[in-house]
Amino acid sequence: MLDHWVYPQPGVEIYIPVRVLSNGSRCELVFTLFRLPGMIDEQFSADAEWVMRDLAAAKRVLEES
Repeated sequence: MLDHWVYPQPGVEIYIPVRVLSNGSRCELVFTLFRLPGMIDEQFSADAEWVMRDLAAAKRVLEES
């Protein structure tokens, strides 16, 4: 379990659940991105793109090792 919390500004706490699941000789990483109340479509899309960039970078690093 790799759950963590992000604090983008004082008084705002965002819970990020992350799991690593065994899949035969490999594994799957499951990252849940919650849409915050009042978040507009463009902001949620931007957050999702940011997460995808980070996950792609992590995948590159893990595959090189």
